Amino acid sequence: MKLALSLMCMVLASMPVGPAVAQARHSELKPIAFATLDSNKDGKLSRIEARADPGLYAAFDMLDLNHDGFLSPEEFQAWPRALKTKGTEIPNPATAPGGSAGAQHMPGPQS
Repeated sequence: MKLALSLMCMVLASMPVGPAVAQARHSELKPIAFATLDSNKDGKLSRIEARADPGLYAAFDMLDLNHDGFLSPEEFQAWPRALKTKGTEIPNPATAPGGSAGAQHMPGPQS
């Protein structure tokens, strides 16, 4: 019995992964551009358009912060697989031109 189980495990482990499964795994890691999903090019994603990606569809309600039934480009950027675009990132004050974060709040030199 143990031999049969061991043989079955070895056979299953040595089987090639089907192309559909390999492609699904690969696409799970690939970032997606907003424009790719915006099929009617109206500048927002509907729930129907979000169905193109099961992960986005599952997260739609959480991402739709204003609950208008659409994802704006800004709301879409909060999705981990969203292809990040310039101008939609949250600025980091530590890297902003003109100074470092919090420096203006530090006490001056003691006299």
